[in-house]
Amino acid sequence: MNPTVMHGLAIGLLVSFGMVIGIAIVFATLYRRHLRTLRLAQRWMDPLTPLVGSSRMALALPFPNRWLAIRSSNTAYLREMLILGPEECPRWSEALVRAGERRVFVSPPLNGWTLVIGAAIPDPASDIDQLYRYLTHVSRMVGEVQFFAANRVLNHHAWASLREGEVVRAYAWASETLWNQGDTSLDERLLGLVSHDYAETVEGPGICGGPNEQQNTERVTLLARRWSLDPGEASAQILSLEASTRLRRDDGIEGGD
Repeated sequence: MNPTVMHGLAIGLLVSFGMVIGIAIVFATLYRRHLRTLRLAQRWMDPLTPLVGSSRMALALPFPNRWLAIRSSNTAYLREMLILGPEECPRWSEALVRAGERRVFVSPPLNGWTLVIGAAIPDPASDIDQLYRYLTHVSRMVGEVQFFAANRVLNHHAWASLREGEVVRAYAWASETLWNQGDTSLDERLLGLVSHDYAETVEGPGICGGPNEQQNTERVTLLARRWSLDPGEASAQILSLEASTRLRRDDGIEGGD
């Protein structure tokens, strides 16, 4: 073969090889930048995001520090069973404002669940036996009922799940362990919730406990979300539906005039 042709082919191969190397370097650089971006983003990611999801709706009104979640959409039956008065059922926005009253308020159903709030729901810190009797009674009447409590001032917290009047899992802490029944659930372990045995010494300043008690209190709503409904997110959806209903009703009235 002509030496000139051979020389040309060698130069062509070298140029082609150089282009391949250059392209590989460009892709490697872009990939490293992409990994660096992901690592920076993950530094700011809540470690619980994969467990609870990242979408949360803001709730304008404060949510009570204890509530029930009942697996039922039969609002009329729940109102009758909970012995509510004859007064017209208030809107959920009004119920949130009046949640400190010694009565209960029943939400519209959402995804097969109903929220119940109000100061008539027994406080575990005041009388754990009363709470036990109350929950077992409600559960015998409706089937599945869950109870949650979170006092962010004192770090008192509780959660309970009952079916057909039987306790599946319950834990309540108010300066000491008041109730610890059933096996720790997988969701509790995934969320890092810590439950203490009866009479177990808890590290921390006085009645407020320590880091574990604070973490438990902050994550009660996350457990509620995994078991049934996130009360804040559910309430935001209910309030949005109420607002839409009022707008449609008002538009209908105006249209009629």
